[in-house]
Amino acid sequence: MQFLKILVAIMLAVAFVVFSYNNWQVTAVELWGGLELVTKLPVLLVITFLAGFLPLWLVHRTSSWRLKRRIATLEANQTRSYQTLATTAMATPGPAAPMHAPAAQPTADNTTETPFETPSEPASVLRSI
Repeated sequence: MQFLKILVAIMLAVAFVVFSYNNWQVTAVELWGGLELVTKLPVLLVITFLAGFLPLWLVHRTSSWRLKRRIATLEANQTRSYQTLATTAMATPGPAAPMHAPAAQPTADNTTETPFETPSEPASVLRSI
């Protein structure tokens, strides 16, 4: 791929040299306020090309630089969070032995209720979510 890039660049350079040789003539460009720019045609074309190419190239470079910085920050945050998780995982002991639920105790209306049970939400609250 690098070979093709170099080949295309050489072909463009040769084409520009041939064009410059065949069109080496003085060109006058009228500017504002009666000013007149007198220059050779190939120089004028190079200036025009650079005036269109450089601003867009600078926008591209700055946006790619900004995105690379953003990706580096995200990768650093991800690495830091993995390290934090690994540190906390090593600091916490393994799973504890399972606890046995205490025996169910009968209530006044002959229903059994364990201490781990929590009263459920009314049906209307559950449906509104």
